[in-house]
Amino acid sequence: MNDTAEVVEDCQAFRIGAVERATGIPANTIRVWERRYGLVKPARDETGTRLYSQQDVEYLSHVRTLIDAGDSIGYIASLDKGQLPARIESLASMPNRGNARRRRTGLAPLLLIGPTLAERLGDIDLPGYTIHASYATPADARKASLPTHSKAIAVVEAEQVTRSLAQDLAAWRDDASLTAVIVVYSYARKSDLNAIRDLGLLVLREPIDAEMLRHVLLTRKYWLAPDEQPGDYLSEAIPPQLFNKKELVSLALVQTSVSCECPRHLAELLISLSAFERYSQLCEDRSTEDAALHAMLRGATAHARSTMEAALKRVVDHEKIDLSQLR
Repeated sequence: MNDTAEVVEDCQAFRIGAVERATGIPANTIRVWERRYGLVKPARDETGTRLYSQQDVEYLSHVRTLIDAGDSIGYIASLDKGQLPARIESLASMPNRGNARRRRTGLAPLLLIGPTLAERLGDIDLPGYTIHASYATPADARKASLPTHSKAIAVVEAEQVTRSLAQDLAAWRDDASLTAVIVVYSYARKSDLNAIRDLGLLVLREPIDAEMLRHVLLTRKYWLAPDEQPGDYLSEAIPPQLFNKKELVSLALVQTSVSCECPRHLAELLISLSAFERYSQLCEDRSTEDAALHAMLRGATAHARSTMEAALKRVVDHEKIDLSQLR
């Protein structure tokens, strides 16, 4: 459908395809934002087609500007529409924020490909990444012009995975210089999955949601440029343990004046965290494929353990528990 057909001239109403081109916001994302945040409320014609006003287009353009500047869609939706121009002006006047759009385009672009991915993942918050576009099929994505500023990552929804599909996706990845292709599948034969992995594709089995994809992407920071990598625990030292297992078991059994049994609950939690920390280390050592994931898990668990150890130490001091008697 061409631009002329997507603009209703007599009332200056715009169909969603024209709004997508005017604002740079994928049509599926606009629909998700409408449903979840009530961002705009377009009129509809007799066939049910959305019709956006000039004011809607201007508002969505402001939304896109704030998204590019780093604001979350949830925060933007909480603002009155009249507040957006002042917000844009205030961000532009801040030091090192005047060229926010240029820096934003340095994020790793995500391509969501499939009938439901944009609906499920359209407003996901991913430090270091930005959703570039969504497509109904891999064929549609291959026809589109991809961003040249950074290597894109494609997330492809496929009910059934076959070798031929995997070979097509791998060829597209190589031809388009994609950083990675993630295949979200429902069914596949084991032999086909092995072939897919041999081609260097990452596979995730349905069901997945925004949090799962967020977890996968944020644990693969090597997909990002160095200056766009989100902070995590991979480069931080593992904090030493404050309590050994014998002390924790003893603290779990000690009687105190705290009616809610805080020492016991904290000690049991720390026993569990320490066990998972050791388990993650073993997984890290045994599996090269998932080394980055398990290193992150170990680091995150170690820092959580350190925080809870400090809390337990305060309880121990408050209750005047003599640790030397527990050793």
